[in-house]
Amino acid sequence: MNKKLFKWLQSKISKLENNIFFGRTKFSQFFRFITPRRERHILTFIIRLLKITVIFIFFIFYLPFLFSLVPQTKEYADVVLGYIKKPLVFLYEGLVGFIPNLFFIIVIFFVTKYLIRFLKYVTAELEKEAVRLDGFHADWARPTFNLLRVFIIAFALIIVFPYIPGSDSPAFKGLSIFFGILFSLGSTSAISNIVAGVVITYMRPFKVGDRVEIGNTIGDVTERSLLVTRIRTIKNLDVTIPNSSILGNHIINFTKNASEDVGVILHTSVTIGYDVSSNEVIEALKKGAKNTDQILSEPVPFVLIKSLDDFYVNYELNVYTRNPEKSAAIYSILHENIKNELHQSGIEILSPHYHAVRDGNNLAVPPSNIPDNYAKPGFKIDK
Repeated sequence: MNKKLFKWLQSKISKLENNIFFGRTKFSQFFRFITPRRERHILTFIIRLLKITVIFIFFIFYLPFLFSLVPQTKEYADVVLGYIKKPLVFLYEGLVGFIPNLFFIIVIFFVTKYLIRFLKYVTAELEKEAVRLDGFHADWARPTFNLLRVFIIAFALIIVFPYIPGSDSPAFKGLSIFFGILFSLGSTSAISNIVAGVVITYMRPFKVGDRVEIGNTIGDVTERSLLVTRIRTIKNLDVTIPNSSILGNHIINFTKNASEDVGVILHTSVTIGYDVSSNEVIEALKKGAKNTDQILSEPVPFVLIKSLDDFYVNYELNVYTRNPEKSAAIYSILHENIKNELHQSGIEILSPHYHAVRDGNNLAVPPSNIPDNYAKPGFKIDK
């Protein structure tokens, strides 16, 4: 009868065309990768496992009963029943003894669950700025909730751990120590990145969307996590930087002050010879800046004379903008406008250098200043 039952179930499973378990439940989105063919394989495996279990249970109980009917084998039947009875009694006693601890674990579980829900509600209100705390920024709400959730869950596990069956056994303790050592040895860099990520979160040096320069990398922050920060460069390349590296580098934020009235300052330099009037160069540079889009007219651009070098003057043009994320395009247009304005003013963009040529046979140092013991190979000095 059992054989016919399993064959009937197998025939029904082989004819299935749609999911009957994983496609109609509220978890169907979670099990969307289980196709009807995969579900048939899963159900076939379950049927085979059930068949083997039934046969095993039948032999466990049937054979001792059969042996007990024969006087010569009744003693062996009692031994076999003792072997079966001992683990069953052990499981029963362990289950009954675990019931008080189970209620304790359930209480801790629900207390932890609703405490986390309450913290999530409070931090969500802080993030939306519906509730405000002095000195607490809105962008701190989500990472603070994540940290508190980890601490609460860890604290709950510490409380529950002694009430788990077998937690006081030497094997369980040894296994815990083993995995603890593996975790501590293998996660040194990860822990340092997590600590750096927490520090960076509360330092608030940048946020997602800001144009920053970290080390030699310039780009927009696209993602910030406890382990890494991802930056998309102006060449559309994604750069992943570990948080520990960010904490050890200087960070330049181009966006943070761009929304203010004065914006941020972009600057570029040009070198012109001494034969050109400084007023003409400064006027041409300011005209080039005014003709450039994304540059503010107020405050007005200004020019600094950075240095008076041996052969030319170094002029630095400073302009204001509120769009630092477009700095590459702004610099390109600005340089083009500067070049056009200088050419229209008749100013050549040139850094002249002068070289003096003299006869090396004639000494520049008078012979009276040369020591008596000084002489170069192949030369004879007459005083």
